[in-house]
Amino acid sequence: MNKKLFVALLLMAIAAFFYSKYVRNVPVVIPFKVIRNSMIFEMEIEGESYNFFFDTGSGTIVSPELKDKYGLDSNGSYQMVDFYGNVATIPTSKLPKLVMGQLSKENLEVAILRPLQNFQFCDIKIDGILGLEYFDGQVIKLDLKKGKLTVVSDISFLEENFGSPLSMSYKNGIKRPHININYSDSTNTENVLFDTGALNDFLRLSNTSLQALITDSILNTKHILDTTFIHEKKGLIGAQNDSINYRVHIPKLQIGEHGFLNPLVTTFDSWNESSILGAGILAKGIIVLDLVKDYFYFKPYPDAILDYRSPLDFLTANGKVIHVKDSSDAYIAGVRKGQLLRAANEIQFDSMSPCELINMDWVEFYNQKNITFKFESENGKVTYNYIAPQPEND
Repeated sequence: MNKKLFVALLLMAIAAFFYSKYVRNVPVVIPFKVIRNSMIFEMEIEGESYNFFFDTGSGTIVSPELKDKYGLDSNGSYQMVDFYGNVATIPTSKLPKLVMGQLSKENLEVAILRPLQNFQFCDIKIDGILGLEYFDGQVIKLDLKKGKLTVVSDISFLEENFGSPLSMSYKNGIKRPHININYSDSTNTENVLFDTGALNDFLRLSNTSLQALITDSILNTKHILDTTFIHEKKGLIGAQNDSINYRVHIPKLQIGEHGFLNPLVTTFDSWNESSILGAGILAKGIIVLDLVKDYFYFKPYPDAILDYRSPLDFLTANGKVIHVKDSSDAYIAGVRKGQLLRAANEIQFDSMSPCELINMDWVEFYNQKNITFKFESENGKVTYNYIAPQPEND
């Protein structure tokens, strides 16, 4: 080999190396559907598309129908515990290839289980659940506002400052991220699961944690606003087993360097006695999960309001009034606990589809300066002309 040919080949090899490195480090951006705080990805198996719900609190799951369609053989089983502590032995299999846009994962272990159909009201059938192990060894950025997932091999390739991270831990070697949070000004921490499968919750407080917070004088009984009796909800493998739960006001929740003020949370009988940080945080900012260094980052959106205090003087849940401030304008107008909220300004709630109701930005709507509310109960109808209070002068 002559010298010129050797140099040419060497230069080509160097160029190929750096090009390959460049290609590996270019961020991969994948769009997803957003239903309230939930992320639904279009996944491919052998060229056919399916809807997978992204759940950091679960492993990857495919439906029995997909197992039969693609002739997946059972290769074992494991004990699964769902949100409400139900336990079942779930068969597993190896999925030869699961594709998401430019990404693919081969020989992925999956559980065979029928996913909950939480999005039928938006005419979306869920064929599987996407667990965090799909992104093992990667860094993922979740941007709910843009409906985009960004995947890189190192956080530096995101070229953005996300602030100081929290360490993520995993229990029993399973890829379910846990981080430490603080309540109010307490230095005591609770290790909670970050679970995007908790669809409507910012925080789901365990009854065990609530009792500990009261015992430690971080909260008191005045922070318990209501008692709830909800028994009809379902986990992946069974029904809710809770007895009595509570709706609780938390003055402050500290997650890393960010304080979230005045969230209202609901308790549950956690099977492992710990609380859950749910998908509600995705509405407030970008989440980055560094699965290389096991770090959790949260960066608020520029217009995010981290104070959950409602400007209204009453609270509703599922279209029903659950709390009215004593001597408030709403109370004086006749608004009472238990009444049904039928309309607000031009919006008639019974004319909206469940999909429209859940995707409505109610935070923005309720921050209007003037709203006419119409309530109904067995005692008749009540109209309340709400006027937003003037901001206090500094």
